[in-house]
Amino acid sequence: MSDAELKLEIIRLIDNQNSETLHALYELILSRIEPNRIEYYSVRDITYGYEQMAQDQDRENEAFEWIEGTIGS
Repeated sequence: MSDAELKLEIIRLIDNQNSETLHALYELILSRIEPNRIEYYSVRDITYGYEQMAQDQDRENEAFEWIEGTIGS
């Protein structure tokens, strides 16, 4: 399983959990990752990043093809 597939599977698993489990998973994740690997971004930073990505038509096409390929899988 590729890293991208693994991340998608983790997101799917997390999406189906209740609040108590989500909090426990959050605490577990925080306890297992290296503190210096946690990066926090402001909404402005994230918005700017998405705007920049949206201007890259090749990547937008690639993302659209990927999304279309995951529908029904």
